[in-house]
Amino acid sequence: MPLSELWSVIKGYFSYELLSIAGSPVTPIGLLSAAMVFLFFLLLSRLIRRWIIQKTVAYLEVREAVTRKLNLFVHSLIMLTGILFALQVIVPQSKILSTTSEVLNFPLFLINETPVTLFSFFMFLIVILVFLTASRLVRNHLLPGILEQFNIEKGTTYTFTRVAHYLIMLIGGIVAFQFIGISFSGLVVVFGFLSVGIGFGLQNITSNFVAGLILLFERPIQVGDRVTVGDTEGDVVEINIRSTTIRSLDNITIIVPNSEFISASVINWSHGDPRVLLNIPVGVSYDSDPDRVLKTLEEVAAENSDVLKTPAPEVHLANFGDSAWDIVLRVWIDNPQEIRDVRSDLNFAIVRKFRENGIEIPFPQRDLHLRSPLPVPFSGTERYSPEN
Repeated sequence: MPLSELWSVIKGYFSYELLSIAGSPVTPIGLLSAAMVFLFFLLLSRLIRRWIIQKTVAYLEVREAVTRKLNLFVHSLIMLTGILFALQVIVPQSKILSTTSEVLNFPLFLINETPVTLFSFFMFLIVILVFLTASRLVRNHLLPGILEQFNIEKGTTYTFTRVAHYLIMLIGGIVAFQFIGISFSGLVVVFGFLSVGIGFGLQNITSNFVAGLILLFERPIQVGDRVTVGDTEGDVVEINIRSTTIRSLDNITIIVPNSEFISASVINWSHGDPRVLLNIPVGVSYDSDPDRVLKTLEEVAAENSDVLKTPAPEVHLANFGDSAWDIVLRVWIDNPQEIRDVRSDLNFAIVRKFRENGIEIPFPQRDLHLRSPLPVPFSGTERYSPEN
C-alpha cells in the first residue's frame, strides 16, 4: 500500500466521529490532543510545586501545614484550568473557555458601584498571598541581614521586622481591596464601623492590641528576655500584636495576653543590666577553720568561668545556726538564663572542694538526754492495796 493511501487511512481513522457533543464531533485526534493538553498542565503543576513553591517555602521557612495547603490550592487551580482547556480541545464549538470567562466575570454584588466577581475575589486572595510572602522574605532574610551589618541588638531587630510586617500587610490589604471595589476612603469608613464594635464588645482585644504596640516600641520586654509572670518563669519567644509567647523552663509554650505585661507586675531578669546576683547558701561545721572555709569558697568562685570577676565574689557569714555556720557565697553572672546551671556547678564544686580540704557540711542533730530513775517510795515487802 502506498504511503499516501496509508496516511489517508490513518487520518480517516483519527478523524472518525465517535460521538457528538453540542453539535461538535468528538474524534480520536481530539481526545488525543485533549490528553496531551491535560498532561501538559499536569507536568506544569508538578514543576511549579516541586521547583518553585518547594524552593520558595524552604527559603522562606514556611510552616509545613501552610505549604501543604498552598500546594493543594495551586495544584487544584492548574488542573481545573487544564480540564477546561482539554474540554475546549475536545469540543471546539462549545465555547467552554468563553463561558468560563463569563462565569468568572459575572458580578456577584456591587461595592461603590464596582462589581465584585469571582475573578476579582481570586485576585484579592492572590495579592494577599503575594504580600504575605514578601513580608516573610523581608522579615526572615532581607531585613535581619541588613540590620546585622549595623550590630543592632536582637530586640531592636525584632521590633523593626514586626513593624515592617505590619506595614507590608497594610499596603497589601489596601491594594487587594482595590480589586473588590473598596478604596482607601472606603477602608476608613469600614474602620469607623469597626470602632463602634470595638467600643461595645472588643475592649479586651483592643487593650491587648495597644499593649502589643507599647511592647514593640517601648520595649520593656524583648525577644530572648528571661521573665517571670506570676508563677511562670521562661524566655520570651515571640511578641505578636495580641499576645506574647513564652517558653517555660520545662519547654512548655505559654500564651500571655499583652495587657498582662502592662497592667501587672512582671519580673524581667534581662532588662537593662543583664547581670544577676546569685546567692549560694551552705552550712559549715562549728569545728571548721573559718579562714580555710573563706579561702575554699573564693577558690570555687574563681574557678568557675561563668562567674564575673567584677563585681568580685563575696563570702558572708549570714547566721549562727543550730548545728552549723550559715555561709552565703555571693557571685555575679551576666546571663540570667544560666542561673540554674551556674548554681548547680557551684554546688557540686563546693562539695568537692570541702571534701578535699576536710571541711564538714553538718546535718541537723538532736541530743536526747535521759534522766536517772527516781527512787521507789515503798519497800519490796509491802503489798499494794486499794486502801494504800
